[in-house]
Amino acid sequence: MKLKNITAILFFVCLLTIPGQNKNTKALYSNNTKESLNFPIDSVDFELGADSRIYVKGKINDSEDLKFLFDTGATSMVFNPNSFHKIKMEFNDKVLNNGTTGSSEVGVSSKNKLQIGNQIINDISFLEIAYPADFWDGVIGLNFIKRNITKIDYNKKKIFFYSDHFKPSKRSIALKIKYVLGVPTVNIPLTVSKKSYHVCVEIDTGSDRVMDLNTPFVKKHSLLHTLKSFATSSVSGSSQEIGKLYNVRFDKVDIGRYSLPLIPGAFSTVIGGVQGSDEMDGVLGNNFLKRFNMTLDLKKNVVYLEPNDLMYSPFYDFLIKK
Repeated sequence: MKLKNITAILFFVCLLTIPGQNKNTKALYSNNTKESLNFPIDSVDFELGADSRIYVKGKINDSEDLKFLFDTGATSMVFNPNSFHKIKMEFNDKVLNNGTTGSSEVGVSSKNKLQIGNQIINDISFLEIAYPADFWDGVIGLNFIKRNITKIDYNKKKIFFYSDHFKPSKRSIALKIKYVLGVPTVNIPLTVSKKSYHVCVEIDTGSDRVMDLNTPFVKKHSLLHTLKSFATSSVSGSSQEIGKLYNVRFDKVDIGRYSLPLIPGAFSTVIGGVQGSDEMDGVLGNNFLKRFNMTLDLKKNVVYLEPNDLMYSPFYDFLIKK
């Protein structure tokens, strides 16, 4: 059986050790003339979890409501086999899944029906990747997200979908997207140990992390021992392999005219998978991204970032001085 290379999902579990339009959409926009220029075709509510990830409800093959991780770091749709008691699916093919820390062969189910909000997609495939049953039932990946212009509004806890036209606000920063390993990346300035870099980093809403630098970048610039680690993270990806991240504080990250100083970041020592790749320099997780309302126009390869109410909220509670 022929295997295809698919980068499916970047998923972290961190163990820290201290050294159609609907009525709701119309109501939100009816009183704002400027915003009405960006009238969405649909919207869905989302939950921002304690892990900083985005969760939405949807259905597969007319099932009951299922819990999905909304993941810009996943090229494909994913179904968790630990949710088979909610819906029966047939997985009759195999592909190679490239995860965060390595690769593994996974099953594929074809010709399924997906409903998210008022959007219905037929003949869609799902990869079979196991996660603990209480995590999520599946993953919404890029093959859904790139269908429309997608705005994630963290203030309103809503995801808005637009057809072809979107006018960003004056506060927004536009960043050009480049696809690396099948996922969207952007170039941003980063300062570490008083040295400035321009880094190519993945936009990964499926990660609960802040910002991690890949192993090849860390080695190239001899960064591993330049900063004292305040914690060590054990990470696992969809390939189920384990790696280590050494958590430190980066001097600052700049997003256009906005600067975030002393953010928690990490140096990776993972050898395999995406974290071991030299094709990108690192990953921006949703503990960073949630500080900006984010609009992805993946047809024009641009993302708009606008600071929101979470801009200067704590990254981790345990880092706050009592």
